[in-house]
Amino acid sequence: MKKRRSFPILQIVGKVLLTLIFIIVITVILSIAAAVFVVRLNPDLIVSMEAVTSNPFFIKASLWAQIVGFISGVCLGFYLFERKKGWKLGLHTVQFGRRFGEGFLWGAVLITLSSLVIWLFGGIHFVQVEWSLSKGYAIGGSFLLFIGVAINEELFARGYLQGLVKNRLGPTIAVGVSTIVFGLLHSFNPGMWTTALPFINILLAGLLMGLCRELTGSLWMPIGLHLAWNFMQGCIFGFDVSGIPMSSLITTETKGTIYLSGGAFGAEGSLITSIILVLGIIMIYNYYQTRNRFNHTTQPIMKDNM
Repeated sequence: MKKRRSFPILQIVGKVLLTLIFIIVITVILSIAAAVFVVRLNPDLIVSMEAVTSNPFFIKASLWAQIVGFISGVCLGFYLFERKKGWKLGLHTVQFGRRFGEGFLWGAVLITLSSLVIWLFGGIHFVQVEWSLSKGYAIGGSFLLFIGVAINEELFARGYLQGLVKNRLGPTIAVGVSTIVFGLLHSFNPGMWTTALPFINILLAGLLMGLCRELTGSLWMPIGLHLAWNFMQGCIFGFDVSGIPMSSLITTETKGTIYLSGGAFGAEGSLITSIILVLGIIMIYNYYQTRNRFNHTTQPIMKDNM
């Protein structure tokens, strides 16, 4: 009997496209539900779609619809296509706190170093530290939003996509593909293409988190790193986060050239951040490689249970 030829790349692309369709459909359904809810609360808004989409509640609800859509779509795609294939998303609960904490610490340290070096070289000016109850509520809301963003982006890029490619083509290609796709997911962020640095830094951040996923065998470390990086950058140091302004504890003004300050894209648009991310990649890679050798294993530190 003639053996049937296998086309792993086409299979991967097909599964990812179907998963993206699931994500889009779920997001659209939830967004429509949010719009209907807004109109029921405010019947006057029915005269204009623009009035509905500019409603503050709808804006927040649509963001969460996208987050829930990503998480649900990925879980559905994995359940339908991959649950019996022998690989896992990395959401095991064994040592969850340790892995998440390690990632959060690495993320906080790296973005703090980047912010301080940008400040030392005159790229930004810290205007004031300001706190109020309303600002606390806004920062708390942003923190919850960043939790959702970290989970949905990591679940798709490092959990599903990287795991899918690794299962068929190996870990090196898997990390590379997840890194490139992660960069492209940010293509429409404000200021993304002002210079080459925002895209380069998003790729470096994607590579960093892809290595964290591969070296630890857990998705919780890149989720923790992603969360700390976004939250500290936007809500503590006052940078825009990938071009999006946030309510912050410290008010920051940009100074000097865009290559130093990052401009409207935030710290992720700075050459300083490029250097810090490269150093972070080297440090994390060497740290976990040494730890793996010390534990007398060439496998990831922990096997996935989910």
